[in-house]
Amino acid sequence: MMVVWRVINPPTRRLAGLAGWWVLLETTGRRSGKLRMTPLARGPFSESGMWLISVHGTHATWVKNLEAQSEVRLKHRRRWHRGTASVEPFDAELFQRFNRYARLGPSTVGIDTVLVRVDFVDPI
Repeated sequence: MMVVWRVINPPTRRLAGLAGWWVLLETTGRRSGKLRMTPLARGPFSESGMWLISVHGTHATWVKNLEAQSEVRLKHRRRWHRGTASVEPFDAELFQRFNRYARLGPSTVGIDTVLVRVDFVDPI
């Protein structure tokens, strides 16, 4: 599965943050300390924060990184926002508020799906 992401993620990183249904999440590598960019489907958002979904739950590398260092940056609609991320248990009611594209992930490749809340430090 890692090979698939190594093929899909590079071109998606260029589009994420531009297209309204995607965001680009920047975390700090828990071991390397390097900045890591992950394209993700956008969930519900407001001026104060945004929800994301991890179809691989806490097994996803980007989730492990934000658990180690909760300060993140999120690119949405060409703008970067600083925030603090936290892993939340899956909530079926909240999940229904995600766009159709985001809801496809858990049904096709989902493993222990969790939600991630990013609270913005600089409101939109």
